[in-house]
Amino acid sequence: MADLADWGPSGVVQTDAGYVPSRPRLGMADLALHLWRAKWLMLLIGLPIIAIGLFFAFQMPKTYESRSALYVTSGDEVRSSSILSDPSFDPGPGIQEVIQGELEILQTQLVAERTLSRFPLDRIYPELAEARDKEVARSAPNLKDPIEFEHYQKGVAALQDGFWADASPNSNIISVGFKHEDPQVAAEILNAALAVYLQRRAELFGSRPVDQLRAERKRIEGELLEAEAAISTFLTDNDVRDFASERSTAQTLYSVISNELFTVQARASAVQGQLARTRIQLSDTSAELDLYVEDSSAQQLRELEIERNQALVNYTPDSRRVQAIDRRIAELRAFLAAQDSPVGTVRRGPNPTYQALETSFNTFEAEAASLREQEAELQRQLRAVETKLNRFTLLEPAWNELLRNRDLIETSVRTIAEQEQREGTVAGLTAQEADSVKVTEPPTVPIEGSSLKLPVAVLSILFAGFTALIFGLLSAYSKRGFATPGSLQKTVGLPVLGAVRRA
Repeated sequence: MADLADWGPSGVVQTDAGYVPSRPRLGMADLALHLWRAKWLMLLIGLPIIAIGLFFAFQMPKTYESRSALYVTSGDEVRSSSILSDPSFDPGPGIQEVIQGELEILQTQLVAERTLSRFPLDRIYPELAEARDKEVARSAPNLKDPIEFEHYQKGVAALQDGFWADASPNSNIISVGFKHEDPQVAAEILNAALAVYLQRRAELFGSRPVDQLRAERKRIEGELLEAEAAISTFLTDNDVRDFASERSTAQTLYSVISNELFTVQARASAVQGQLARTRIQLSDTSAELDLYVEDSSAQQLRELEIERNQALVNYTPDSRRVQAIDRRIAELRAFLAAQDSPVGTVRRGPNPTYQALETSFNTFEAEAASLREQEAELQRQLRAVETKLNRFTLLEPAWNELLRNRDLIETSVRTIAEQEQREGTVAGLTAQEADSVKVTEPPTVPIEGSSLKLPVAVLSILFAGFTALIFGLLSAYSKRGFATPGSLQKTVGLPVLGAVRRA
């Protein structure tokens, strides 16, 4: 059976060997079916592109933009207050030309170079500084300066890429900004750029050129930074945070510990005296005493006398009973006469005075031991504080020398600054130029940053979808078979009587 592709539009079998069958004609349904059949190819093409795009999107750093604004006036505006007070004043082309000139000055490479020179490169662009150091380390010493200059110029180019300045039409406001990954650096760079811009305007439009005082001030400011660094190194090497406050604290501690030690020693002496007196009193006091004495001899004598008197009522004095009682009375009287004190049952017990003295003795003894330990600890603390004070005494000459050096340099800086102000060479504008450009919004540290993560992710997804669709269409139009009966009918121009699905 002949292939359907060999049939021509008229239904006659083509016998010409040079005949090339036409491609299948596809409708929307046919095209959708081909795309559905090529879904795995499209996913195979699109998913890696999406993955790569998302990977690069999440690698995009977050940048912070610090903004500022300048208000620019023309010379006529400065000289004419009536124009400034007129609310219907139209700046016109004059002010626009002035603003364009200011924009050109703001975006010059000289401003960028002077701005970057105020900061170490490793703080603004650490990647460039690291690459510079590596290249310097593996290069000859005579190539150090060219390498540093090359990377410095790369830093200038990067600074210019992050810096922008723009002005709206019919407006006196120039908006400026700088983008950086560090919000603090962004604000500092923009502040420095505005200062350099104002200095550059002073050089271009000021009544006096910048003289040698500025260079001298810069040199002395460098020496001041070195003096501050020397002080910081001195404190770090000697493990001191604040020399004056720590020394004052040590002196206060010495005074407090000394006073407390004197108090403890005085109390210890008093306790020792009380302990000695208590010991003597204990030795002179009996530990026990007689609580009471039970003596019945006198009572028995009295009872015998009563019994004798009662017996005389019934008996004579010569009777046996009366004589027996008399003998007992005589014996008791003789016994009592032989004794110095009553004799009987004697009870002894602890002496309360002795117990009170013993309690006081134990208390004083415990207090004395506690005071000895407290005195030893205070003496140890006092020795430690003395050692620290001796260390501060040894360090004081070097510390005072560093402070004197810094104070002298600060005095020199103030003197040169005063001379610059008196002679009109302050870094900035002259009086007339200062009135023509004013900073209306100082740069501030940005709080929220921005990133290209979302745009890059969306673009990657769109590009992946577009690429996958292109490959799907290529796959659909490169097929030479017929996806549906309708495609066959459109291609050969004959009605399709039936269709059989592939088993």
